Amino acid sequence: MEKDKKALFQITEAAHACGLSRSTLLRMEEKGLLTPAYIAPDSGRRYYDNHNVARVLQIEKFKAMGLGTEEIAGYFASGGEVTDLLSMLEERLRELSRGVEELRLRAGEGGGISIQLMTLPAVTCCMRRCEGHTIADKYNAMYDFYGQCVRRGCRLSDEPIFTILERTDYLESRVGDTPYPFQVCVPVRPENAPKEAVTLPECRALSVLYYGDYSGVDEAFLALGREVRERGLKPAGFVRVLGIVAPYSGREIETQRYCSRIVLPVEE
Repeated sequence: MEKDKKALFQITEAAHACGLSRSTLLRMEEKGLLTPAYIAPDSGRRYYDNHNVARVLQIEKFKAMGLGTEEIAGYFASGGEVTDLLSMLEERLRELSRGVEELRLRAGEGGGISIQLMTLPAVTCCMRRCEGHTIADKYNAMYDFYGQCVRRGCRLSDEPIFTILERTDYLESRVGDTPYPFQVCVPVRPENAPKEAVTLPECRALSVLYYGDYSGVDEAFLALGREVRERGLKPAGFVRVLGIVAPYSGREIETQRYCSRIVLPVEE
C-alpha cells in the first residue's frame, strides 16, 4: 500500500486545496459526508484522492446554497438525483424573493400610497372575530389575540399579522364611523397548525401600499375604492390589512417607517 499512498494526499494537503481546515474534513467524515480513500490501520492517518477533493468542493457549494447534511448526503446516496434538491431550492428562492420585496417595502419612507395588482400568497392562520372601527380597536384586538396564540403554544409564521375587515363603505367613496365586524388573523406554520386554523388560498388582489403613521389611512381606503371602480374589478372577498411594518414590529420603529398593505381579493 506504500506505493498507492504516493498517489494520495494527506489530510493537510486535501484541506489546503479546498481552503478548509483539517477539522472541517474530519467533521464531514463524522457526519457521513466524506470517506477517505484510505485510512492507515496502524496510525489512523487519512489519505484522500482526486474524487475526495472534488466531493469536498461540491459539499461546500451545496452548503453555500443553504442545504443541510441530510440533503447533501441524500444527493450522493441517490447517485446524483437533483429533483428534490431543485424543488427545495426553488421554494427557498421564492421565500428569499419575498423577503427582498418586504425589505424594499420597509425601505419606503416619508408617507405615500402606491397601487398594484398582485398575487396574494396562500396563508394559514388562527382567526378571531371582533368588532370595532378605530385603529386602536383593531390594534388592541390583534395584540391580545397574538399573545393568546403564543400562550397556546402555536408555532407562529413570520408572515405579517393582518385583519379582514367586513366593510364596503370605501367602495362607495365614503368612510363611515360605525363599528363593523373584523377578523384578526395570526399566521401560523402550516405543518404545525392547530385544527381550528384556516388556510386562505392564493388569490388575485388589488393592493394599496400605505406608508407612514395611520393619520391618512382613510385616503388609502378611498384610493382602493376608486381603483376598483376605474379598473372594473369585482371584489372576491373582504379587504385585508397587513401590518408589514407596524407598532408590533418593534418599539424602536419610527412611525414614518410604518408600512401597511391594504389588499382586496378580486375575481380573475
